Amino acid sequence: MKSRIGLIALSALVMLLLSCQSAELTAAKVYVQQENYPAALEQLKIAEKKEPTNANVFLMMGKLYAEMDSLDAMNRAFDTALELDSTLFNDIVAWRVEKREDYFKKGHDAGNKKKWDKAIEFTKTAVSVDPNFSDGWYNLGYFYQQSGDAENAEKAFRKAHEIEPLNEPLARQIAIYEYKDKNVEKAIEILKKIVDEKKKAEIETYTLLGQMYAINDQGETADSMFSLAEQIEPDNIDLLFNHGTVLYKPLERFDEAIEKFERVLELSPGNRDALYNLSISLFRAERYGEAAETAEKLVSNNPQDTLGWQQYFVCLTKMGEMDKGKAANDVAEAVSKMNDGQTQEAISKLEGVVDKFEKWCAPWAVLKIAYEEIGNTEGAERAQKGLDACGKKK
Repeated sequence: MKSRIGLIALSALVMLLLSCQSAELTAAKVYVQQENYPAALEQLKIAEKKEPTNANVFLMMGKLYAEMDSLDAMNRAFDTALELDSTLFNDIVAWRVEKREDYFKKGHDAGNKKKWDKAIEFTKTAVSVDPNFSDGWYNLGYFYQQSGDAENAEKAFRKAHEIEPLNEPLARQIAIYEYKDKNVEKAIEILKKIVDEKKKAEIETYTLLGQMYAINDQGETADSMFSLAEQIEPDNIDLLFNHGTVLYKPLERFDEAIEKFERVLELSPGNRDALYNLSISLFRAERYGEAAETAEKLVSNNPQDTLGWQQYFVCLTKMGEMDKGKAANDVAEAVSKMNDGQTQEAISKLEGVVDKFEKWCAPWAVLKIAYEEIGNTEGAERAQKGLDACGKKK
């Protein structure tokens, strides 16, 4: 459907040409008024041969091509018009933007409907009309990503970043690409430019930059970056967690790492990853009893957490509780067997644990899950009774 704005602009162009019209331009004007664009173009092509330096011929030709959605031809005509008369720049830009936005919207709408091929087709047209349209390249990258075309997605995102290097989501995306290509220093350079040139960058940018510094064995710089970010958002869970991870390793400042993970748990009680990292930080700080308590909470909340059970085993063994430590290791092995589909073998190990430690709730919880997996109602009910008896309610 033709644009009303486009028709008004064409009519204005026709009036402009009255002062310099040839017979061909006059005929083109008549055909435009009749909305017969192909015939108008034929007249303009004749006029082009007679007046090859008349920029208005190419300007009108470009606008007609735009109305006909012949966008490559539109670009060629507009480029020629600009070469002949640079004062037409604003007028031509306005037309290109109109067509760009039309196809950008079509792409956006197709993307909302998850019609990725159509979204890509329309958005490619938008960026062909305006190659410096960063939003178009960004959307194109996203649509390629959704369609499973990682190679073209990266090309589009990189093009968008070239146009708009201080766009933070784009910068982070390109930094991740550089990291995957093992160019960590380049990733740092991209993100550092954002932080240096903006008074307040986004938290995700600080976090990613801190992680890149840590990967690059620049732990102290990573610590500084996370500390700076925490001044802006002191209760950001992801930020606190990542800071704690850097403090744990490579800096081995375990007491400070403990503070970060404890703060995460204040904000997000029961956070599995914070519990696990807190336990290993406490262990490295030689606070073995607290490490064991934390690991016990972890496996109580997450009965099928193999790593949690292994951490609990290490803590108990370090504390000299060898029998219970061995039992925790048996549960870890049982969970692994369940994950491998060997549930009956897992049950045998778990029955041995609960027989010896009947007041220990967490193994009962795992046993109940195991019996439920094989459809053994009687066994699951017995495990539930064991849970109830040790104070663990369903």
